[in-house]
Amino acid sequence: MSINFKKTAIAAGMFTALAATSMSANAMRVTEAGEANLVPFVIWTSDIFDPTPGLNSLFGLNTVVKITVPMSVGNDVIPNFFTAYHTSPTNGSKADPGKQSPADPDLVPANMIHWVFLNEHSEHLLNGTITVTPDDVAVLDWGAAVRKKGKQTELNGRPGYLVLVTEDGYKGNDADFSFFAEAWLLAGVRSILDPMQQDVHLNTGGVIGLIDAAIPVLPMSDGADNYGTPAYTQAPSVKNSVIEAGTNGSVIASPLVAGIRTNWSDGNGTDIGVVDVTLGNRNVPIGQFNALNFLQFPTLAVIWNDRNAKAWSSVLVDVFNDSEQYCSDFLELDHQLNLVWVQTDVTAGNNPFGLAWPVPGFIQAWGQDRALCVPSDDTPLPVQNGNIALEKLLSGGFLKMYLPEPIDTGIFEPESAMAAFSIPLQVLVTVETDAAGDRHFTDISAVPFSTALGHARGMFSQAP
Repeated sequence: MSINFKKTAIAAGMFTALAATSMSANAMRVTEAGEANLVPFVIWTSDIFDPTPGLNSLFGLNTVVKITVPMSVGNDVIPNFFTAYHTSPTNGSKADPGKQSPADPDLVPANMIHWVFLNEHSEHLLNGTITVTPDDVAVLDWGAAVRKKGKQTELNGRPGYLVLVTEDGYKGNDADFSFFAEAWLLAGVRSILDPMQQDVHLNTGGVIGLIDAAIPVLPMSDGADNYGTPAYTQAPSVKNSVIEAGTNGSVIASPLVAGIRTNWSDGNGTDIGVVDVTLGNRNVPIGQFNALNFLQFPTLAVIWNDRNAKAWSSVLVDVFNDSEQYCSDFLELDHQLNLVWVQTDVTAGNNPFGLAWPVPGFIQAWGQDRALCVPSDDTPLPVQNGNIALEKLLSGGFLKMYLPEPIDTGIFEPESAMAAFSIPLQVLVTVETDAAGDRHFTDISAVPFSTALGHARGMFSQAP
């Protein structure tokens, strides 16, 4: 029996368990190798704050994707069976175990990964390939890729997302190997290695990150597409989560196993999915003076959906502080990639600076700049040396979203999924009361810009 046949035979025998397991999936999984991988947010820009950036600025943003290709995948424990249905394990079977060596023959002497970049409406903008070998590490520097493809003008400041697939998968066949991927968003100084170039900032795509945050990457299975059926009628499934020849030639992808479920396919179409993302410190007015607004930073919230969903054009959200108080607002999340800059509310108190934090250019051009509501804080406000004021001014919280089912055909299998995360800066203050009743600062911790994964609270039936 060939190794490739063993892959298929083992996968076929376990598909029932796969479908049952994925029906209840409700959290993001980012540690497994996939036959395809989704990077839900990617951007390169030569100017952080200019919505129409030129090429001669100093500070920019970039995204770097690191790909690791395992030479083989285990068979006693198959860590990625649910995200690599057609390719794992690579050596042997439960009945005839194999060792780590030899390497997966589909990677010898080499193979290719194909990447596809799509905009917020899931329209194809750019694609390319990367050659890989067993136990290989490859880097996709997005700024460098844009430069080498001659697309700096068109894609400067243009947010989107990447779908990474094997070359066989890109051709519409079963994927033939699996791989890991990680990604980072970098903000910093644009860099170039040739100091003799006349304009050292003109053509570079690189950025030396002064601050950075991880972007979660979601693995997916990638099976053969049905080319006898119009691409626009095909839908991702657990076994084939990527349709390469999708609508208007754009790839259709859905992380049905690794992503957050957005439907319960029982046919009634009334379920609501509840997801929350972490917010950084936001303004809570105390008295008439808010001198500490400069310690409060906006939060970048990234909501990636597997479709452009009209049902999400006006999504109800609740904004919570850290005292279990909340207010209600709304967001427009009808694109496939939705970027929300959740501002501090400088109108709630007498901010001595009178200005909000600058809004990134890509948000001005392609996202939403929102000063969402601030929950009313009815906590008594006796101030002793400013302690209570500081404690409240640095209040954190979260954004809770109520998401209608975008699809429900009653097939009792996963049909839709999303990814959600935020990049907040958080300052955490501990204030304690001593024996005399006086309140004192005891601890202050700062969590720098870092990624907080969205929290999947599950689906809730609205049926009578």
